[in-house]
Amino acid sequence: MKTVKAVAPYSHGINFKMQVYDAWVKTGGQTMKSHYPWRMFHRFAFNHELPTIHKSKDIAQLRFVEPVSINFDTFPDYACHEIIPFIWDCWPGYFEKTCKWFKRHEVRTAIFTSSQTAERMRERFPEMNILWCPEGIDTSLYSEGKELKNREIDILEFGRSNRKVFKAELPSSIKHVCTMQDGKYIFTNEELRQSMGNAKVTITLPRSITQPEVAGDIETLTQRYWECMLTRMVMVGHAPKELVDFIGYNPVIEIDFENPNEQICNILQHINDYIDLTNKNRETALLKGDWLARMQGIKGFLTQSGYKIS
Repeated sequence: MKTVKAVAPYSHGINFKMQVYDAWVKTGGQTMKSHYPWRMFHRFAFNHELPTIHKSKDIAQLRFVEPVSINFDTFPDYACHEIIPFIWDCWPGYFEKTCKWFKRHEVRTAIFTSSQTAERMRERFPEMNILWCPEGIDTSLYSEGKELKNREIDILEFGRSNRKVFKAELPSSIKHVCTMQDGKYIFTNEELRQSMGNAKVTITLPRSITQPEVAGDIETLTQRYWECMLTRMVMVGHAPKELVDFIGYNPVIEIDFENPNEQICNILQHINDYIDLTNKNRETALLKGDWLARMQGIKGFLTQSGYKIS
């Protein structure tokens, strides 16, 4: 029976995958030192693979990966250890690449943050141990923010652009803040969190709507929804089905694409009507959103799949 040991994601300033690794460590999970290459060899690690050598009979590595960078994210240990990949962003364009990588490296256990991708992988690999684990967050980083009526920002947009689908021209009296300008983020993480707690409304749309050319029909829960719920912003947009199923209700005000201007202005004029919803959203996120709340299920799955955790 192999012991599962996690390897920290590569640190490049901001890495959302680090939060689940930290939760693994906080709950007593064993770890191994990473061996990512020097920067001058990054291109090689991304685009080429080392030959497989003798695989460890004692250790399986839990690695936190994205298909676009799966070689780098598991470098160099895929050559000498069984890899248990914990996978984000396995969009349709990367599906076949991921399947081929699984076959080459004899992956027998995998975890996906997308329920749809997990189900498709089960169809492709019926003998593989596959878990859907909805994306989580470190809830300790987010305060409840100001009371809605006292917030200074009317609309906060952050992350991917909503311009393709949300083209409302809002009155000049409405303070509308976008965290991305000319393709660059203008807020630090701390500034963004402070802005969230000072904003009344935010636009939340899954990638399947904002970038269907990338996501296709994969509609998945991302960290963005937990951030909005924790900071008690009114979310206008669309909730992924897996979020609604996971928490048991829809935390998002479904956007009226025909009249978004009128809809948002109406919400701002009656902002106190949404206090109960935003309070419920925060309570729910604190209860179900934290990566620490996921760890028992993740470790139980690995144990049931034939691994030793400690």
